[in-house]
Amino acid sequence: MNLKLNKTVKVLKLAASALWWLVLVSLAILLVNICGAKLTGNVPSVFGYSVMNIISGSMEDEIPKDSYILIKKVSPEKIEKNDIICFYSTDPKIYGIPNTHRVVEEPIITDSGIEFITKGDANPVNDTETAKGERLIGVYVKSLDGLTSFANALSAKTIVIVIICLQICIIAMAAYAFVISKKKENDTGSDNKN
Repeated sequence: MNLKLNKTVKVLKLAASALWWLVLVSLAILLVNICGAKLTGNVPSVFGYSVMNIISGSMEDEIPKDSYILIKKVSPEKIEKNDIICFYSTDPKIYGIPNTHRVVEEPIITDSGIEFITKGDANPVNDTETAKGERLIGVYVKSLDGLTSFANALSAKTIVIVIICLQICIIAMAAYAFVISKKKENDTGSDNKN
């Protein structure tokens, strides 16, 4: 009976250890993904969702300046008139920068793909360049008011420092868990020899 209980405890410890490592590795991959995307100028995406920081007032009152929003990756074919989309701009003034505006007309089908006529809600006229389907990041889902409040309390430099510190903590926790597991193995091995 005691032997069966010991095996169950060992299996549970092994499962907990595996889960711990899975969480640590997942967090590390997530942070590397986010940092890597930021360094390359791309919008990071996790499980098809992205978080965007709106830096202009062109979508006010729907989306206030300096707020964070959730974007869901979708195919261009699913975009409809009145959807708010995020896309890499082809406007020469902001070329390649993510832009979030409303689709104001039905999507246009061209030989090169789908295009969208967009406009910021607070802007007096439509955008001069169409949004290209192949440059679509996703469709607006909702505002993230809690994240906006948190981010407003911190500066951009502080957020970078927090991300770096989180990565260091994850590595330190992984190293600590490894050392503890090796110590337990050594202790168990020396107990079996006696």
